[in-house]
Amino acid sequence: MTSGTAIRRHSGKEFPAQGVIYDLAGHPVDANDWVWSLHHPARRIKLNFRNLHVRSGSLLAAVARFMAERVQVTSIDDLRNAFDVLGHLHLSSHFCSVDAGGGVLNETLFAELRSCGRLAAYRLHHVRAWYRWCADEQMQNFSKDVADALDEITIGGNEKGVAVLSRDSLQGAFDELELIALHAKLRSEESNAKLTVMERVLVWLAFALGRNPLAYALLREDDYRPLPEVGTERIYHRLDVPRVKKGNEEFRSETKEEMLNIEIGALVSELIEQNRSWRETNSWPEGCAFPLFAKTAPRAGLLGSPRHEYAMHHEVKEITDTLKRAIDKLEIVSHRTGERLHVNSRRFRRTFGTRAVEEGASPAHLASMLDHTDLQNVMVYFETRSSQVERLDTALALKLGPIANAFMGRIVGDEADAVNGGDPSALPASAVS
Repeated sequence: MTSGTAIRRHSGKEFPAQGVIYDLAGHPVDANDWVWSLHHPARRIKLNFRNLHVRSGSLLAAVARFMAERVQVTSIDDLRNAFDVLGHLHLSSHFCSVDAGGGVLNETLFAELRSCGRLAAYRLHHVRAWYRWCADEQMQNFSKDVADALDEITIGGNEKGVAVLSRDSLQGAFDELELIALHAKLRSEESNAKLTVMERVLVWLAFALGRNPLAYALLREDDYRPLPEVGTERIYHRLDVPRVKKGNEEFRSETKEEMLNIEIGALVSELIEQNRSWRETNSWPEGCAFPLFAKTAPRAGLLGSPRHEYAMHHEVKEITDTLKRAIDKLEIVSHRTGERLHVNSRRFRRTFGTRAVEEGASPAHLASMLDHTDLQNVMVYFETRSSQVERLDTALALKLGPIANAFMGRIVGDEADAVNGGDPSALPASAVS
């Protein structure tokens, strides 16, 4: 037995090696072993086939071959999601039975995974795509008739906007009082003393842009452009924010221009100067870009890899953790919970969307502001506004109804004579004051 074969064995099984394959960006992925490392600039993503809990060689090969094909045609994030879902296959007793004794997987797999409670129903589309692909490839344990039957099943989509619609105090948008407290703390001397410049810039950008944390992780110093106004000393602060588009593995290939106010622009400029000063007295890896939010030491796993230029960029998780840490330092107590303000990047994004709609943004405009490619993910903010209007109309009708009736010449002396006698909004003013 060669050392290579030994490495590929796990629990007595040899891994069905898929060779070296190339992702959408053209970077090589070694698919010969149990763990595949994917090339993401701001996330540490590995596909560990040992975690699948698959015993049969034919089903393990079915997953490996499918994932090898997906590496070449889909985004890294979609690939990771599909692999995570297939990691739940063993929760189906039908799958375990076929895995142990052979046979053909049928619709029971789908039904059991749907009812197991540990896998969101909308994610079953990954299982269906896997089954269809394997059936079309005429692989063992799969049937085209079953694949056709699965194609007829309605899976449903991801439930969107629950935190926004419910005004969740931990996951939804910050309310007005929480926003006032946040802004006051950020502008205080306490903020200057407790927060680093990087933390202050990140929090203000989260407020101003409402972007996905991956966008902040991808930002670089040269994305900031101070633009002097001709004939004056005024400086306009422009930031070209990387777009985070699904299916596009050329990270930073597209940006969206955003104008920052003087306060935030000055902070961004200060952070860049601080970064440059640090580089003058410390070593910097050759070939690495200058991120806006820079690390003090490179990510070793990216040095010498196809993503070498991103080695000094923070990972997405580090960006999120920095945001949480910054707000925690300010010790803000939420009036809704009586506890420290709960923070994550999504709350800033949801607050941005909610406030934009309150200020009159259209669905198309909001989709552009949030960097969505369609309108389906932004309509929840308009549903929230609609419910607010209905509640206000109901409340105001009690006070304004009698006044409106007076101007319309509909004053009545007795409720029995009124056309809408049972309607509270039609009562005499004295009855509702």
